[in-house]
Amino acid sequence: MRKRLLFTAIFICSTYLLLAQETTSQILGTVTDGKTGLAGATVVALHTPTGTKYSTTTRKDGRFNLPGLRIGGPYTISVSYIGFKPDKQENINLVLGQDFTSDFNLVAESNQLTEVVVTATKQNKIFNNSHTGSQEIITNAEIQQLPTINRSISDFTKLEPTANTTSFGTSFGGRSAQYNNITVDGANFNNGFGLSSTLGGQTGAQPISLEAIDQVQVNVSPYDVRQGGFTGAGLNAITKSGTNQFRGSIYTFLKGPNTQGYNVEDVTVPKSPFSFYTRGVSLGGPIIKDKLFFFINYETVKQTAPAYTLVASGGPQNLAPSAGVVSQANYDTLTVLANYLKTKFNYDPGTFQGYSFSSASQKITARIDWNIDSKNTLTIKYNYLRSNSEQPQSTSRAGAGFVRGPASQNYTFGLPYSGSKYVINNNFDIYLIELNTRFSPSISNKFQAGYTKERDPRAPGVPGTTMPMVDILSGSNIYASFGYETYTYNNLINTDVYQLSDIVSIYKGAHEITLGTQNYSRKYTDAFVPSFAGSYQFPSLTAFYNAANGISNTDNYYQQWSNIPGGAFPFYSAGSTEIGFFVQDKWRMTNNFTLTYGLRYDMTIYKSLFLDNPYFDQLTFKGGAMYNIGKAPGNAILISPRVGFNWDALGDRSLQVRGGFGIFSGPPPFVWLANQGGNNGVLIAGGNYTNVPFTDNAIANPPPPGKYYTACKNAKRFQLWRCCYR
Repeated sequence: MRKRLLFTAIFICSTYLLLAQETTSQILGTVTDGKTGLAGATVVALHTPTGTKYSTTTRKDGRFNLPGLRIGGPYTISVSYIGFKPDKQENINLVLGQDFTSDFNLVAESNQLTEVVVTATKQNKIFNNSHTGSQEIITNAEIQQLPTINRSISDFTKLEPTANTTSFGTSFGGRSAQYNNITVDGANFNNGFGLSSTLGGQTGAQPISLEAIDQVQVNVSPYDVRQGGFTGAGLNAITKSGTNQFRGSIYTFLKGPNTQGYNVEDVTVPKSPFSFYTRGVSLGGPIIKDKLFFFINYETVKQTAPAYTLVASGGPQNLAPSAGVVSQANYDTLTVLANYLKTKFNYDPGTFQGYSFSSASQKITARIDWNIDSKNTLTIKYNYLRSNSEQPQSTSRAGAGFVRGPASQNYTFGLPYSGSKYVINNNFDIYLIELNTRFSPSISNKFQAGYTKERDPRAPGVPGTTMPMVDILSGSNIYASFGYETYTYNNLINTDVYQLSDIVSIYKGAHEITLGTQNYSRKYTDAFVPSFAGSYQFPSLTAFYNAANGISNTDNYYQQWSNIPGGAFPFYSAGSTEIGFFVQDKWRMTNNFTLTYGLRYDMTIYKSLFLDNPYFDQLTFKGGAMYNIGKAPGNAILISPRVGFNWDALGDRSLQVRGGFGIFSGPPPFVWLANQGGNNGVLIAGGNYTNVPFTDNAIANPPPPGKYYTACKNAKRFQLWRCCYR
């Protein structure tokens, strides 16, 4: 893939930090006697709601770092040192991925204090020395206060200035939503195969309840090498956690015909018989006070809406065809056809008008937080989704020269039976464990390991049927349609993703040195065989009845078969391993200037699980090029240097200048490579046929193979350059 350059316009604005897989915050500072740093001072950060204590000691220059802290608060920071009066700062709230600076000037015990005023400063999301690029953070307070239409994270990510809502999701910086990297608590939440921009997207389900979200972040150009896996934006959500108090909620949201208006000036819109509800419950609290906590949320959503509003002409009310209201398809004719199918083939096609489609989802978010000791915290997280959505038959047809489905003409000329629908399922289970450790005042570590299990099968509108897809035409338009939806037979995508990351931070003087690795292993099992049950198009009702009764054959038939010896269904597998290593130095050169610079290495290794086709291997293409269809794309190492800076120009957080430049890379949607595995001329065969008898079970002997697909042998991850100055 060719490199693309993106230069962000230079402008002054307020933006915030995102660490794409960051789940915690950090407190840092310096303890002095008013002149020089104090080595060995004890620093304790107390998270008041949970009683969690994070402690460290200052290094020889008086500096200290407390990484891996829970977001939120309030916190109380206490400092003590022999021979000096203790000091503290209170009511401090931490924002995800932010560095809170807490400096202390201790006073000797012998000195007489006239007055001490301790004022806690709220962590500033804008004036913060961690800011370098284009970022946005949505805090819990903003989630509670801002309006939301869909109770979706995307309602809040739109606050990022470059966000743009498209039919495929939210894009950032002009890049497709497919190039975003989405994480929740650091866990992979991407639809890696690429058929939708988010998990649950095909069923219209939200992958996680908004009630479970604590903070949301969007990052377009972070000059921090820990961020990887995207050329669009990194999006991260952090879930709520339990405290020493039991807190819960029960909620419901309802919509229906009587909850919305229908009058617009002098126009009255007809009521639509739809229903929608969201119901949920959440609870969090202590298992062992100050030690072990839990949080769990359960939510269910269901909605029904008409498949379409048109009705058949004629019938009990003798309705005349009317564009957009009454179809040209006749009520009595469609009723007779349905009865014939029931009698002749014991197949019930369903009804042809007045039916609705439904969708439903159930989701669970759960986590356990364990304060092992003052240096180690462990979090175990689990996310669950079961969702399904009934969908109308596709308007496209697999056969060459076939007329498109009735929805393409807005059902003006014909109506499909309800049994020709299909059901899409988006299901997942996601597990993640995270261990934050402070080995010493100079070394800390964050370890994450996780597993994502996605199962996205499709099901026919009539379970157990083998009835082919049948279109009956009237002129050049489809009049009636029934049978097994063209693209549904055994269509599934199973995805398994394993993730492992480890980040070590070393603090030495004014330097925060980071070393780490982030790795993913993905495996996909896919099946997509259009018209596996067969597809017929008849020029008229008479032609269909003649063929169904064995009087004549049809000249417009398409089918694909398994080309595997023995006839096993042509499932195939593919996969990849993504490896990333990085090193970075955050150098706080002065109290008001921070320079961050680092280097990231990424490589995708595609697994060679494709079947080869020796006949294709012998073909010669333009320029004498030859390809091996069974060979996966090659492996390429991508190097991403990044530099960012932050300058508090006046030293009082009233004027800040920040910016940087860097290269970002991310993997392509795997669906782009899927045809090489599925349509290689080895697994599947098929084509258009004439003079074919009608059957309600269209499995037959396979014809010769058809199309081939291969991927470029030099295919690699997307990579682009971004720079900005603010």
